[in-house]
Amino acid sequence: MALFSGNIDDLRTLYTNQLRHLLSTEEQIMDALPKMVDSATDMQLKNALQTHLQETKVHRQRVNEILKNLTGDDNNSKSCSVTDELIDTGETVVKSAKDTAVRDAAIIASAQKIEHFEIASYGTARDWANLLGETQQAALLQQTLDEEKHADKVLTDVSHARNPEAARSSATAA
Repeated sequence: MALFSGNIDDLRTLYTNQLRHLLSTEEQIMDALPKMVDSATDMQLKNALQTHLQETKVHRQRVNEILKNLTGDDNNSKSCSVTDELIDTGETVVKSAKDTAVRDAAIIASAQKIEHFEIASYGTARDWANLLGETQQAALLQQTLDEEKHADKVLTDVSHARNPEAARSSATAA
């Protein structure tokens, strides 16, 4: 499935499509995060994922609000195949990891891949909103972008605490 489909004749249409994909991304993440929380064993990781689930609900609401302002309707997401693939790949790796520390490392890696995709997507949408004169929308997108960057930093901090244990368990298994 193409990331963008249909006729895109101007930046406003491209921007609206980007927002619809972001809405889908947030919805997909809302479905995936509880599974990640259940699979994680490290409490710091569980807490980070649970916190991000709550933030994701707000992110979805913001994008929905922007779309409603632009198009007059809401909850008109377009399935994001990139997010689908990132989540599916992460779930496969997590299921394959038998050691709990290694599983937590896989969860962190999967979550960060998704965060990085969101950071790129929200940065682009924010820039397009500014170019289109949608300064209030740009401010909302910037707020979400800042929260996504913070979530990525939290995951990096958790990985620095948790991944050494995964390395030790890998060394003893060899």
